[in-house]
Amino acid sequence: MTSADHILALVRTALDEFDDRPLSVSVRRAVRIASLVGDTEVAIRLGYELRPSAGDPRANAKATKRLMADPSSWGSMDGPAAAALREYLNDRSMNMKDPEALIAGHSLEEMEYLLQLSEGEVEGPSVRPDLLERTMMLRTIRDLTRHRTFTYLCEWERRFNYSSINDTIFGNYKTLVDRLLSTGVPGLVEQFTAVYRRLNEAAASDPERPVTEELAQAITTCRRILESVVDHVLPAQDEPSATGHRLDQSAYRNRLFEFIKRANQSGSTAEMTVALTEGLHDRYTAVGKLTNKGVHATLALRAANLCALNTYIVCGEILQLKDEVEKP
Repeated sequence: MTSADHILALVRTALDEFDDRPLSVSVRRAVRIASLVGDTEVAIRLGYELRPSAGDPRANAKATKRLMADPSSWGSMDGPAAAALREYLNDRSMNMKDPEALIAGHSLEEMEYLLQLSEGEVEGPSVRPDLLERTMMLRTIRDLTRHRTFTYLCEWERRFNYSSINDTIFGNYKTLVDRLLSTGVPGLVEQFTAVYRRLNEAAASDPERPVTEELAQAITTCRRILESVVDHVLPAQDEPSATGHRLDQSAYRNRLFEFIKRANQSGSTAEMTVALTEGLHDRYTAVGKLTNKGVHATLALRAANLCALNTYIVCGEILQLKDEVEKP
């Protein structure tokens, strides 16, 4: 099961059981999903609904911070944590016209308990006005939380239903490319693994430091992978092409375009492969420049990840083209 499928299953379970479970259960499920998908503001906002009114404030703050996808924004007035807190305070205010008014700081479970206690009292003919007012306020907070949670779940269902379809498309493509690699150039599977390992090592390092050797090594390996695929589809030749271009070992780019040209003559459509290949070489050059300039790892890592992904796609396109040409 892909990540998108897993999250979609959690969302649909929460929605299918929404009316059959206590609201606090649905909110806990929503907080879990929000944390998984990186919706920090939603995770913290709903997390406040679950937090008991007691407890050490510092410990409570640490628990809230653990829900953040990027804890570095904690404390920022423009960050998701601050936005979630403002919304919570506004929703829980006991006097919307007074920004300094006290808030109803009970958790959902505490509120449900208080509502159960007051149910019988507010049904009688001589209900106290203060009790009726408090009960109505607690019901309003509960219903508002129910509405918010339900809409979050609906939005996630729509989003991850779409993502699940995309995962299926990319998953099918990956299965095809991996098969072509393992049968045509089996050593490249391990080389791609080495690229991803170096990129992960770079991602785990300090994002503020200058880019390190891991990215340069990853891009070098990407280029070597492409060269190996070219060696597979059109080995080096002593004789030049009909247009006079060298086709020896060092001229792998010439050999690649020569292979694409010949494949196109056989009836295949190779224009997309040409465009992808030209763009890939531009990416190699761009990442090399970033490395030489010593830019921060965050920017270079993003470019290197795209470069590795495009290498995988281009290699898949080339191997599929060879497969089409060789079909009887």
